[in-house]
Amino acid sequence: MLSVELHSHSSLSYDGRDPIEYLLEQAVAVGLDALAVTDHDEIDASLEAAELAADYGLVGIPGMEVTCAAGHVLALGVEELIPAGLSYDETLDRIRDAGGIAVIPHPFQKSRHGVAPHISSAQLASADAIEIYNSRLLTGIAN
Repeated sequence: MLSVELHSHSSLSYDGRDPIEYLLEQAVAVGLDALAVTDHDEIDASLEAAELAADYGLVGIPGMEVTCAAGHVLALGVEELIPAGLSYDETLDRIRDAGGIAVIPHPFQKSRHGVAPHISSAQLASADAIEIYNSRLLTGIAN
């Protein structure tokens, strides 16, 4: 079994503070096997982290956290910018067209741009995965 962090932010996100090298070092320190840096509406740091990950003995997963009209969607495995502001369905289509998977982070937290209050149950179920644990739920601290 692999230990993977699929939702982290670098200093390029408004809710991140650390450079990618520090994120990679910390991933190693806590025993992770892979890391996805998923900055908000930005992919450059993620691409750099994915490229550097092997130097740290990690698998790097490129991606980003896209702000769609309904809220946030993680785009994992993409290597191109998915534009912000598209509809939920169009965002999922663009992610998949780019070879990625669409994961819904913090789906029910309206204050954190969760999509669930703005889409149908069928739309929520159309995502490839849904995040069920986020560090803020227990610690109040962002990852």
